[in-house]
Amino acid sequence: MLLIIVVACTGQDREAPDSRSSNLRFTVPEGRSINHFLREDGVSAHLNLRTSPQPRLVIAFPAGNSGAILLFANTESETVWGPVIDLQVVESSDDSGRTLHGIIAEIDIATDGLELMEADVGSLRFLRRAVDYSALPQRNAPVRWLDGHRIRFERERPDGQSSYFLEVEALTGRLHSGDGIRFSADENGALRIRVAAASGDPLENPVPAERLVTGNAADNGLLRQSLAFLSYENKLLAGSWRFLTYFGRDTLLSLRLLMPVLTAEAVEIGLGSVFARVNDLGEVAHEEEIGELAVYRNIAERGEATAEPVYDYNMVDDNLMLAPVLLAYVETFGRNRANGFLSGDAGAGISRQSRLLRNLQLVARQAQAFADDPVPENLISIKDELNHGNWRDSQEGLAGGRYPYDVNAVLMPAALQAAAAILDQRLLDDLAEELPLPARFRWMADSWKNHAPDYFEVSVTTIDARARIAAYAEKHGYPPVEFPAKDVRFRALALDSEFRPLPIMHSDVAADLLFLQRPEQYLSEIVQVLVREFPAGLATPAGILSANPAYADPGLQTLVTRNHYHGTVIWSWQQAMIIAGIDIQLDRIDLSGQLRRDLETARSMIWRNISANRNMVSSELWSIAVEDEEFVIAPFGQATGHLTESNAVQLWSTVFLAFKE
Repeated sequence: MLLIIVVACTGQDREAPDSRSSNLRFTVPEGRSINHFLREDGVSAHLNLRTSPQPRLVIAFPAGNSGAILLFANTESETVWGPVIDLQVVESSDDSGRTLHGIIAEIDIATDGLELMEADVGSLRFLRRAVDYSALPQRNAPVRWLDGHRIRFERERPDGQSSYFLEVEALTGRLHSGDGIRFSADENGALRIRVAAASGDPLENPVPAERLVTGNAADNGLLRQSLAFLSYENKLLAGSWRFLTYFGRDTLLSLRLLMPVLTAEAVEIGLGSVFARVNDLGEVAHEEEIGELAVYRNIAERGEATAEPVYDYNMVDDNLMLAPVLLAYVETFGRNRANGFLSGDAGAGISRQSRLLRNLQLVARQAQAFADDPVPENLISIKDELNHGNWRDSQEGLAGGRYPYDVNAVLMPAALQAAAAILDQRLLDDLAEELPLPARFRWMADSWKNHAPDYFEVSVTTIDARARIAAYAEKHGYPPVEFPAKDVRFRALALDSEFRPLPIMHSDVAADLLFLQRPEQYLSEIVQVLVREFPAGLATPAGILSANPAYADPGLQTLVTRNHYHGTVIWSWQQAMIIAGIDIQLDRIDLSGQLRRDLETARSMIWRNISANRNMVSSELWSIAVEDEEFVIAPFGQATGHLTESNAVQLWSTVFLAFKE
């Protein structure tokens, strides 16, 4: 039975939204995709339309991390989505009387015809399964209804508490059924569809934009809108359309980089969401499974049909980020406010102070062995049977490494230093008695800071470096580059299981700039890595690359390419981390004049590239291509060979709001 959609509002009837409301409406073009974002009456939605070679329509809702997808077969002629007409929020009821919220729009399509290959509704994690490596519970296909020019896909959540639907109607042109479903244009070559989708999962409560940032934030409307679209009263969402849930690392890094321009309330929303998900071991939750996916996971693992969230604690880096980010909050907004925040309830009647205690105890436990005996066997590894554990959380992100550079060389000493400072601030009251003294934390921090980086050191002779760079550039058709005039030194991306450094140059040294104060020689080495032109270094006109495998063996190079999620690609937030880190280093009074000039030169170069590529700034990441012997931007996930795709808006890409230049 087809349900009647009730339009909740229309553009003609609605007054202009109050500037203090949470209403949003904005568009983000990116390569072959056009992204429409809408939030009205508390309903948030993202409509993603991708053109040929494989046309696609996605509707994504923060409510339950749910949505709908239409995936069409490859087309011989170019297919282009036309204007989206009268995009509005809708409210409807399903057969069981449950209220569903969603959107409806009319869309013109320039095409000879579209053959539907796949359609689905429900959790976005299921919808993105084609590009997701996670093993997800199995489920049946959605129920399909046909009615003349209209087709509908619907699904009930297995706990009976929600349902989802997607409905498509051919307004001009035809809908054909038989062996498959096909849309064709009319005799005038016109095809217009009306599409509607809705979710019965509980709406998230949005935070109006003016409660998020102060007057010091950059005047960038797109980034302000992106941050607002991803901000809700109980959490910040990682990105859209693929990651409309809480991510611990993304939240913490975004808070740290945005701290200078965020309101105290916004920081406390983010930190509060992290504390609410710290487990009894003191681990920070990396990601949450909610809505339909949580129900299936709970059925499979607990035998209970419940939507209780399921949290992922597989990462090792976000456990070490909580203390440094909390310390930045204390230093920005004051000890008195921090005391009030930490004394609040983190959930289940447990105070945030208690959750902080557990996290600092975890940090101390993990740090002790290496601090006492700094041998590589005592470094921190990613968890057994996993191939990821830090922000490079794709299958090939660490190129087979087990001991990430950033976790061991940067984040652990930073966490230990922050723990000492937090104790100095007396933010844990009597609970501090259950932790080492501040002096012990500082001693452990020095041991990690001074010894851990040595195990990641890579040195390549000038002759070998030139040969490797030339061979790598020729293999990939990359432009000529100036060869290094002396031996090349950098820190490896990770150590393998035998504690051997993987000679892959990487951008994670940005964390050194943000969290630590390195000696001059070390800092100079970092600057050279960032400013030397790729493939000798990481610098390209498209931005600073996430990794450069030119110095590695051919086998490793196949794991770090411009098609890989953490390969020779550019991540927006890392450009911001580099700028923020350089600014922190320039505040030091112990730097030589030459190093200060080198830092300033690096900052100017990187900022010029950021400004030149500002149309990509809200994106999650992008790849590179070569045109006229120069590197240019290639939107990630829209070319043959790309292993996944980027989000049009990403939480940690909004951090450029903290910079005015």
